Amino acid sequence: MREFEYIKRYLKPLDNSIGDDAATLANSSYLVTKDILIEGVHFFSNYLPYNLAKKSLRTNFSDIAAVGGTPYGYMLGLVLPNNVDDLWWESFVAGLKEDNKYFQVKLLGGDTTAHNGKVIISVTAFGIKGDRFIYRSGAGLGDLVCVSGTIGDAALGLLAYQGIIRDSTGRLKGRYDIPEPRVTLGQAISDFASSCIDISDGLIQDAQHICELSNVGMELHSDKIPLSFAAREIVEKKPDYIDLVLTGGDDYELLFTASSEHSNKIEEISQKCRVNITKIGHVTDGKEVIVRDKDNLPITLKNKGFVHFI
Repeated sequence: MREFEYIKRYLKPLDNSIGDDAATLANSSYLVTKDILIEGVHFFSNYLPYNLAKKSLRTNFSDIAAVGGTPYGYMLGLVLPNNVDDLWWESFVAGLKEDNKYFQVKLLGGDTTAHNGKVIISVTAFGIKGDRFIYRSGAGLGDLVCVSGTIGDAALGLLAYQGIIRDSTGRLKGRYDIPEPRVTLGQAISDFASSCIDISDGLIQDAQHICELSNVGMELHSDKIPLSFAAREIVEKKPDYIDLVLTGGDDYELLFTASSEHSNKIEEISQKCRVNITKIGHVTDGKEVIVRDKDNLPITLKNKGFVHFI
């Protein structure tokens, strides 16, 4: 049984509202979300503490962005090896301080403990709800499917760290190290987006989450998926890597749907927010995400996305 099957079977019955990137606290304007990062699962043992601090915050703030909110603050839980020294702490706190200022947030509290194992970081982030909460469940038949930024850089960055591919510019590794939550964009699309999700587990798997909750399907076109120059260069040399680009995850871009009547507004917001937004497909009356190549033929993907339980 895999991660989302466990959630659906055992946790969703406890609260049927589970399923969106963040939750709204009852009778308030506050949002809350949580992410956990574990050494050896989400980051390497030699990962810079400075980068780790930023990544642990930004993965949470990306969830808040996906529902149209603004980050406010966070609770921090640290489980650290007994041999962590002052240099580790100084680097980690430097990353926190920098992002506290960048996102105008503050540490609200938390807990620390030590053990003989690996680094585990748990962040519970709070946000302020925007004028309209964007659910994953609102996609409608015929809606445009749009994505921000570029896809696949972080997954390819992981390969670069593993020595499988070269990253001469460092862009791919940089996207893996420190994501950029699309907070301003999430706020800008909140008044018209019919659904939204941040891409953490891979474009295809996260698109499927929207489909399941909205009871729809999607048809995406691989030749419209936005790639950075570095990613495109690699995929052109090794076309099989398109599978990884579509399913690798860690993009932390926003995937959203909207009625085609908002097409011009999407272009305006892209320019205003200085974030590329690409229309990559449309919502169908099916149940699954279908990816088509430039000849409009369906592509069979080896993977569907990142999984924690196999």
